[in-house]
Amino acid sequence: MVSMKLVSWLPVVVACVLFEFLGHSGSFAAFTPPDSYLVACGSSQNVIFQGKTYVPDSGHSSLTLNTATSAVAKSNSSFPSPIYQSARILSGISSYKFDIKQEGRHWIRLYFYPIPNSGQNLMSALITVATDGFVLLNNFTFKNYNGSYMLKEYAVNVTSDTLTLSFIPSNNSVTFINAIEVVSIPDEVFPDQAVAINPSTPFSGLSELAFETVFRLNTGGPLITAENDTLGRIWENDAKYLHVNSSALNVSVNPESIRYPPAVTTEIAPNWVYASADVMGDANVANMNFNITWVFSVNQNFRYFVRVHFCDIVSKALNNLVFNLYINDDSAVESLDLSTFTGGLSVPYYRDFVSNASVDSDTFTVSVGPDPTTDLANATMNGLEIFKISNVAKSLDGLSSVESLLPQSPSKKSKIGIIIGSIVGAVVAFGLIGLCYCCLAAHRSKTTTPQAHPWLPLPLYGNSQTMTKMSTTSQKSGTASCISLTSSNLGRLFTFQEILDATNKFDESLLLGLEETSSALMEPEDNSTNHIPGIPLTPLEPFDNSASIIDGGNSGTEDDAEDAATSAVFSQLVNPRGR
Repeated sequence: MVSMKLVSWLPVVVACVLFEFLGHSGSFAAFTPPDSYLVACGSSQNVIFQGKTYVPDSGHSSLTLNTATSAVAKSNSSFPSPIYQSARILSGISSYKFDIKQEGRHWIRLYFYPIPNSGQNLMSALITVATDGFVLLNNFTFKNYNGSYMLKEYAVNVTSDTLTLSFIPSNNSVTFINAIEVVSIPDEVFPDQAVAINPSTPFSGLSELAFETVFRLNTGGPLITAENDTLGRIWENDAKYLHVNSSALNVSVNPESIRYPPAVTTEIAPNWVYASADVMGDANVANMNFNITWVFSVNQNFRYFVRVHFCDIVSKALNNLVFNLYINDDSAVESLDLSTFTGGLSVPYYRDFVSNASVDSDTFTVSVGPDPTTDLANATMNGLEIFKISNVAKSLDGLSSVESLLPQSPSKKSKIGIIIGSIVGAVVAFGLIGLCYCCLAAHRSKTTTPQAHPWLPLPLYGNSQTMTKMSTTSQKSGTASCISLTSSNLGRLFTFQEILDATNKFDESLLLGLEETSSALMEPEDNSTNHIPGIPLTPLEPFDNSASIIDGGNSGTEDDAEDAATSAVFSQLVNPRGR
């Protein structure tokens, strides 16, 4: 049976009692986190808080505290609760290092209470906290805070086998911490993708970002403490966030009547969240097509991950409850018919969104209102969660990055040095190898015996040639001289041995040419084509090819033999007879 009262707490109290006795049944199948650190900082003994046991930071086998100097503060008062009765006071950059058994998102919960008479002015202490990759708090101080104690909850994706929480004092002051939780989160709780608002587009990459819980509401129901949530979350009542209190009517059912579908578990939200809701009440307006609106104060410089929980616990039949959802006056979902997605009544359902704060404002609003096209004017919401999303500096508090707040550790410096040294060494090694190769190739090219050259372009002009001596060897060595016609447009280069072989030692018979006889050449006629009138020809002595350049006589010096060989070659090359 559904009960309806206008902000009446009698049904709420009764439901809470029923929840305590009945709410721990089958729908509360316990999730066992692979990593579960509950640390009482500065305490000398175990502390029991909200049904959980916290272990002193000095006696945890999988936890390492690195600090230059620390002190312990203790309170003689039980205010505000046992978890705040001790604190670890840290001077200098200090860190807690946790061994991680399973990578993935983890809750990081930090408890702060500036214990009076601790020997330090903890009220004025500046608190900065960072993980390996994200800044969680930056220069927070209780001097500017309205409360006397504070719990901060974060969801950070841990991608290594350790998690380091660094506490960074400012201005040569101290910092402190009362208790720490590091607890694994089931993979299905936080997705990698949600729907961005204005414009409505998919938003991917959430798993690479850090979240800070800023609001978690049990709309229409009472406070839910960590004992009644499988993930240790706290859900507060929504009354103080309503824009118009009379616009909402609280409804509730027995938590045992909630029927979880396969896609939704108690890790998404406990059954009491879905067993209570706000529906449209009497807003004292003539037009019943009004919205229920919740208003929050936020930092407009950040984006926010919004999860809205629904469960139709008011309808008597399917398809009767159709309404609209708005975030910051932008339409998030139009004509939302819960039974279309759930296929039944009292079945949990939720939607995820990413949105900025209101334009040029530090306010954030969420509203539900009836769809004007339906006959029944009503709307509902069962729960609401709003998380701050880390910014481009990977910070949840300001624009400072971890690198700008923490000095680079020696281990990181050494790793960077090793990497840079390896790269430089590799470049130098490859450079030396290349240099040695070039030197070896040059040396080989100098020491290798000249070989016959391939054909080169013939000279364009015959008179551009210059005949010079390229190289000779002594007669004693028994090798031939080599004659070259040096020119910028040389043809094929022949060794003298090749010429001798090809002409059979200049054999005359081988002559070529002319909720003509040698005598004719020597004495040409006037009209001969081999003679230009007016230019006298000097008779040439026939070359005696019986004298071998290779087998020349031993008389004379080596220079004489070299000159003789060269003269003999030139005497053949300049002979006007065709060859």
